[in-house]
Amino acid sequence: MKDAYERLIEEAELAMKDGPFSVADKGMTPPSGSKNDYMSISPYWWPDESKEDGLPWIRHDGKTNPASKTAETDSKRIGHFTRSVRALSLAYYFSQDEKYAKQGIEYIRTWFMNDTTKMNPNVNYGQGVPGRAEGRRGGIIDTRTLADRMLDSIAILSLSPAWTDKDEQQITQWYSDYLDWLIVDDLSGGPKGEAAAMNNHGTWYDFQVASIAYFLGNDALAKQMVQKGKMRVDTQFEKDGSQPHEIERTRAYHYHYFSLDPLVGIAQIGDKLGIDLWHYENKKGGSLAQGIQLMATYQDPASDWPYTAKDNPRRVERMTPIYLKAGVAMEKHEWIKLATETDFSRFTVKKNLAEVWAQRDIELLYPKQ
Repeated sequence: MKDAYERLIEEAELAMKDGPFSVADKGMTPPSGSKNDYMSISPYWWPDESKEDGLPWIRHDGKTNPASKTAETDSKRIGHFTRSVRALSLAYYFSQDEKYAKQGIEYIRTWFMNDTTKMNPNVNYGQGVPGRAEGRRGGIIDTRTLADRMLDSIAILSLSPAWTDKDEQQITQWYSDYLDWLIVDDLSGGPKGEAAAMNNHGTWYDFQVASIAYFLGNDALAKQMVQKGKMRVDTQFEKDGSQPHEIERTRAYHYHYFSLDPLVGIAQIGDKLGIDLWHYENKKGGSLAQGIQLMATYQDPASDWPYTAKDNPRRVERMTPIYLKAGVAMEKHEWIKLATETDFSRFTVKKNLAEVWAQRDIELLYPKQ
């Protein structure tokens, strides 16, 4: 716990200096003409070298185009913003040092509230592809961090004296408007939108809606999305726990993990609302538990992952919070042991932040049995 806490403070001290963050800082201007609109370029698309102008771009799954990760767009910026506020909020919670709360709150005001710097509550121009689309439904995967990192952070920071009634009103209004966009826009809630995606994208959409609805006190909508999690189990899991939609990807191990992560989050929301997603089985015998067990079977990096080889070396430590959360919920002590006995000593804040956060989940944030 001491090691995890020290790494948290190290990250929070870096976060104190890194912001503030604003969508208005990007170099490119969205088709709307407003830099307040979020904008990103789809990471696996590249110029067509056979065309003089490179248009339309073509897809190379699993191969990230560096142009999608620059300051010209917002995809790196939103990740940096949300992880910084997450670090500051938890540093405030555990240290009770108001400096972390004040900085985190200022970052939130810049991103969500101030007229000149705020993000408009839509993802109309997310993951655009030059020559093909100004924005695509897959852009909503970019904003998952506005739910899975930000909502708990806001709840924690709202305990600070620096958080005002106006802050509360404005953040509630922003998320209410964003939830409305998630439900009604063709890219998101429409019949061909992200809500209908059959792989991890669809589950992350469901998680955003469920968690924001719960955050806003809309329990009826949150319950509906948890129930929809059963459809995700029906359509995504085989009896052995494998996920065919993710096996198709060039990084099948990563996407198996990346699909389980939001579904576990939905199951945790279900716990709060009296709906059990943990033990639901589809007609094939597939389940969330089977999906997690498949990953546990191959937790040893030396084991031979049966699908694509492009994940090697596999980042198996990222799965450990899932083992702990599910292990506690389902009384699977072997999963809890797998998580708590993982060695995180070689990882650093500056090079291995995802693994450092996995350790933080295990040592600081979730109860162990």
